[in-house]
Amino acid sequence: MKTYSCVEVYIERKRATGLIYRASAKLLWRFAHFVGNVDIASITEHQLEQFLSRNALSNNTWRRYVSYLSRFFVYWFARRQLKHIPKATQKPATKTAFFPFVYSRSEIRRLLDAIPACVRYRRCAMDAETLRTILLMVYGTGMRIGLVLGLSHSHVDLERKTIHIQSEYPQLSRDIPIGSDVARLLRRYMEDSRRATFGSGRALFLTVKGEPVRYAVVGHAFQQLRKLTGVSRLNSSYQPRIHDLRHSFAVHSITNWRNQDLSLEKMLPMLAAYMGNVNLEGFERYLELAPSSFQTQIGKLEMSKSQ
Repeated sequence: MKTYSCVEVYIERKRATGLIYRASAKLLWRFAHFVGNVDIASITEHQLEQFLSRNALSNNTWRRYVSYLSRFFVYWFARRQLKHIPKATQKPATKTAFFPFVYSRSEIRRLLDAIPACVRYRRCAMDAETLRTILLMVYGTGMRIGLVLGLSHSHVDLERKTIHIQSEYPQLSRDIPIGSDVARLLRRYMEDSRRATFGSGRALFLTVKGEPVRYAVVGHAFQQLRKLTGVSRLNSSYQPRIHDLRHSFAVHSITNWRNQDLSLEKMLPMLAAYMGNVNLEGFERYLELAPSSFQTQIGKLEMSKSQ
């Protein structure tokens, strides 16, 4: 079989099982275009290495790409389209000491207050209410920015106060409850006359032209917001990101639970389920970002992990 046909069939097979399979599909198509529409049996390790070496990749990204491609080759090897499975050099996994930026509530307020000035920039394709709602959605629910931008009108149930999160992986698709503040925020946005002119059944967040808001659009606007407000990270090349609002949601939740004398051992698993696939190591990172009095809880979590 030819490479293009193999990629097309493989992606269709994955999506037939319920996977969205978007990022992996893009990588496979890039690889197919790199080697050309040749017989899949003719692909060599050298071509695989050349493809992976085209751009500077971190060790972890390299390993992820190798995993995607290996599964693709194993699929066709099992169907006798390959005599052997091309294998790329595997780089060691690397652990980083990167800590996300946790916004203070005053910094979040400064960002929100600067939105009207930000959207006056010619390159900003959103109105103030759209940008404000997106930022508050990430901070108010802890959702990843990609999932927020992927929401449609039908994913929001204001009567039940829930949001359906459609993940690329079926086991991570879920309904999450939202608080009254987030529900009011969404109701106001969805009932806004400017938003209503585009109708329902489309992406929830739209530009002023009625097109789905892309990450690049939000990312550019957020950088403008940071410049306007002066919110920055000192002595670091890693500046605050939109995604850090998700981490701020987690840390602020932990702080609130402590103030209410709630058990973190009971609350943290619920935080994991709510935010989706956050493991124990992620909990420890959030605890380290919270006040130092959480060191006792960190010790208890370490003990439970070793049992």
